[in-house]
Amino acid sequence: MRICHVGPELLPVPPTRGGAIERWIRDAAVRLHGRGHEVHVIARDHGDGRKADVIDGVHYHFVEIPSSIDSGVLSVMWRGLWHYNGVRHVLGGIAPDVVHHHSRPAGLWLSKGGAPRAKQVISLHSMDYGWSFGYARWDRRLFKRGFAAATRVLGVSNFIREHAEQRYPSVIGKTRTVYNGVDGTVFCPPSPEPPSLAGTSASVGETGSDLILYVGRVEERKGVHVLLDAFEQVISQQRPRSRLRIVGPHSYWDAEPSPYYRALRERCAANPRIELRGPTYDDRELAAIYRDAAVSVIPSVFPEALGLTSLEAQASGVPVVVSDAGALPESVDAGTSGLVFENGSIGQLGEAVLSIIGNDERRRTMGAAAREWAMRTFSWDVIAAELERTYLEALAQ
Repeated sequence: MRICHVGPELLPVPPTRGGAIERWIRDAAVRLHGRGHEVHVIARDHGDGRKADVIDGVHYHFVEIPSSIDSGVLSVMWRGLWHYNGVRHVLGGIAPDVVHHHSRPAGLWLSKGGAPRAKQVISLHSMDYGWSFGYARWDRRLFKRGFAAATRVLGVSNFIREHAEQRYPSVIGKTRTVYNGVDGTVFCPPSPEPPSLAGTSASVGETGSDLILYVGRVEERKGVHVLLDAFEQVISQQRPRSRLRIVGPHSYWDAEPSPYYRALRERCAANPRIELRGPTYDDRELAAIYRDAAVSVIPSVFPEALGLTSLEAQASGVPVVVSDAGALPESVDAGTSGLVFENGSIGQLGEAVLSIIGNDERRRTMGAAAREWAMRTFSWDVIAAELERTYLEALAQ
């Protein structure tokens, strides 16, 4: 098959500044190429003048977005129009069998004329369908047209799929859940220590057994303040040696930190057992950060589409504690690979973390189960095979 993925207009692919959707596209494209398909990706430009490139066997095509429409209030509308007009022109030169859009039903409808014979597939990565005119009547009309043109509508979780079905009943019958994937070769547990070194690393293990990790954007809706409250009021009171490490950007788009981030930064600086780091966009460096932790916490207070950091931590052999917001409970084998707490509950979060870091045997058992669960359910081998079946079904329809 000749498959073309179309990225949204905000961040480039391959990702250089983060972005779960952009990482999804990159990883899916590489796996589909490895399964013998010709794979193209159309994405916004990186600002370096490149029009096209071939990376890891995948053909990339970049749509340059002028700086004049790339910021400000009106950019919300014009940037998307410009991008998907460019997508339509690029599609005409690719002539794909399948075009796979991501989170932009309006973009699917506007660009589908570039590949009129291709089957159109769209993955929904959130409850918000992204670029729009900002006017509900127009937006809903475009979204409906995009969904009508799609042969398959994929949700990255059952939660997202069901939300789309409730909002747009016309998609029922063409929806399916295809989860986010995780790279188990990069995100993997640490190698077993040689017997000769086993007796010399106890201090390292003891330190790691008390390290609590958060990875992600440091925003209010991500619930980082809930984790801080639980750490200060519950966890560190019972486990004085425990430490908290927060890794992530204040934003992907805003140059200046928000008041929320500035207040949280001051709060972290006042506690020597809390470390606030900037982001890393290198997957191998991020994987090493996961492996250092005893438990990874995803405390989101808004409905997450699935929770990529939950998958990455578990693939790294680290148990997770997640809130019950949105699809986060779908990301964990509750009670086996991790624990679920009530959204916003400081007490439940603190006790869940303590039940893991306070019991080395349970922590090791849950870590092994987390790795097995992640590879069985979310590995890219599993997800790429599901995508391939979806495309073949669409072509046969």
